[in-house]
Amino acid sequence: MLRVMRFSDHQAERFWRIETLGADLMTNWGKIGTSGRYEVKTFSSETECEERAQQLVDTKIKAGYQDYPEFDPNQSFYYDDDETGLHPLTSHPAFRRYFSSEVYYSSIQDAAPFGNDEGSDALWELSDLLRRRPKADLTNYPASLLMKLYRLPFCPPKGETKGELEAQRGITLGDRDTLEQLRRTDRVIVALALAQVKITGELSKQLYELALRSLERLGKLKSIGVTVRCSVELLAEERSDLETYASSVPLV
Repeated sequence: MLRVMRFSDHQAERFWRIETLGADLMTNWGKIGTSGRYEVKTFSSETECEERAQQLVDTKIKAGYQDYPEFDPNQSFYYDDDETGLHPLTSHPAFRRYFSSEVYYSSIQDAAPFGNDEGSDALWELSDLLRRRPKADLTNYPASLLMKLYRLPFCPPKGETKGELEAQRGITLGDRDTLEQLRRTDRVIVALALAQVKITGELSKQLYELALRSLERLGKLKSIGVTVRCSVELLAEERSDLETYASSVPLV
């Protein structure tokens, strides 16, 4: 089921949206013009889920809600339910379309983009920023986020060769291992690119290009023995999905 409704009174105009996926039910509600709040509930069966969805729709109709055909789901920002966590129903339609693998919705696999500390932190921080400032400029956000979270200088990927990376083994930047700092930088950059699509459906050209270079550098770091904690196949899948997205959706 997918249904969007609206209600108007002297206080405000509100929307209410419901969508089901298997045995999961998502509701999204708030003032028109905002992203509103999201909640996801899981039922014991798809049948029970659909029955509950219809009950909720009937309740809204009795309360005076009417269908809202003008609602465009692509114009909304999507935020995960704090209790449920990552879920396709709380992800932008563009993210669901181009990043459909289960790995993008895992918060427990360390190899998953949002399953490791860097990825989880990046998604949470970007969500928090866009809730407060939906039109925030993300141009310098990777650098500022790395400094805020880990007190790390920004070391963007520059197309380094394996030899150049190997030459930095054992070298410290500040008081930290340089190669480990590069790994953390790359995981944050990739997670931010995916998070921007997940929340907004859009991706900046600058962040897209950074993410591709970060995926390439992560592959090189892995090849010289740095613990990257994800497979070469997963790095290739993330790159392929980003490229497919960018070939179909204009970058901003």
